[in-house]
Amino acid sequence: MVRNGAGSGEIIIRPAASSEAMRMWEIDQICFDPDIAYPIDFIYYHLLVLRDPAFCAWDGQTMIGFVLTSLEKRGEGCIVTIDILEPYRRRGLGSRLIGMAERALAERGARKIVLQAAVENESAIAFYGKHGYLRGRLLKNYYGKKKDAWRYQKMPK
Repeated sequence: MVRNGAGSGEIIIRPAASSEAMRMWEIDQICFDPDIAYPIDFIYYHLLVLRDPAFCAWDGQTMIGFVLTSLEKRGEGCIVTIDILEPYRRRGLGSRLIGMAERALAERGARKIVLQAAVENESAIAFYGKHGYLRGRLLKNYYGKKKDAWRYQKMPK
């Protein structure tokens, strides 16, 4: 658990529980275009079936963000999504979430961590660069027709 006094109250980050999947889905729907936001069953699948590491950020009794990860294949972890509600962005919360996700994936054997970011999402691209992710190949139509993404990767410490 990580605590921080930023925001309107004390921000607490802790492992996600499967009972929180609906709120995670709601936040994903707010943070991303409906064409690329994940369906609820996708989030439940990662939490309940795969038991992938996920962490939620709370301001008091309100979930304000989360990170969802997966182990894609042997030795490769993935940051599936990092979602933070707009009023809480640019306060270091994303850095704490990605750090916890990277450590959890490394503890599960990930020697490389990958993620994807929409080519037009300049803030995400800058964020991942700041955290040591290197841009790789272009993934044509990754998010749908004419919605390309960059693939990023990093070797965890």
